[in-house]
Amino acid sequence: MALSDQAIIDLLLRQLTQIERNHSAVYLSSSSLPAGTTLDLPSVSMNIPWDALLAFVDREPLANWGHSCRYILIARETGATISQDARFPPFNRNNLQSWRVIYQAPDVPDSALAIPK
Repeated sequence: MALSDQAIIDLLLRQLTQIERNHSAVYLSSSSLPAGTTLDLPSVSMNIPWDALLAFVDREPLANWGHSCRYILIARETGATISQDARFPPFNRNNLQSWRVIYQAPDVPDSALAIPK
């Protein structure tokens, strides 16, 4: 049985470092990624070992790109995760609607979010 949306969000938030909790914005894609595929992102490629969702942690939402960020794959069934450091975001004009903000650090203004709440 797949994890609930809230269970996935809770699991992702537990993955954050203290620095990320203090300064980042975290996004979750609603698009499911099938097992056995490869996800090609700007300067990062990730093999998907199980059906997964993708989260994106913007560690410096007030900065221009590229800067430190990371991607987190989360297994929909088990909650297993894979994390990959990166330098660029996954967003483009064609996929903004599939992302939502799941965490915003207290010092991150709404205007710094890539996706409006």
